[in-house]
Amino acid sequence: MKYLYPLIFASFFAISCSGETEQQEQVVDGEGVQIESAWARPASEGRMSAAYFLITNFENSEDALIGVESDVAQMVEVHESYEREEGMMGMREVPEVELPSESTVRFQQGGLHIMLIQVTRTLADGDTFELTLNFSNSESQTIEVPVRL
Repeated sequence: MKYLYPLIFASFFAISCSGETEQQEQVVDGEGVQIESAWARPASEGRMSAAYFLITNFENSEDALIGVESDVAQMVEVHESYEREEGMMGMREVPEVELPSESTVRFQQGGLHIMLIQVTRTLADGDTFELTLNFSNSESQTIEVPVRL
């Protein structure tokens, strides 16, 4: 029994230390503009889908997302969700998204997102497609977007 307590303590200590390591690995360092955690909703051909991700601007100067492109939809637009005066939710196109220096902008459900309008092929769970993001100060970036539920 006297050996059981040190073993339990050592186990708890190892578990707590592993949690600290995981938190340290999640600290993000980088340069330029980086896009992470991209994904999109499934959609049937001719319907709409939405894409979401994080954009981090590691630069000391501001930038802006000024457009998006993809061959997977007839129209690709940056949209934001908002609450109308009567309490209903609505969506509107956003011509430009500011990316303040050293900050992250989240594209998520109920907020900023990319609308894929009139999808040119079915987007099923597990598929991927390319999305090109155009910036005012940085080079355009093409990312691979996985489709998931």
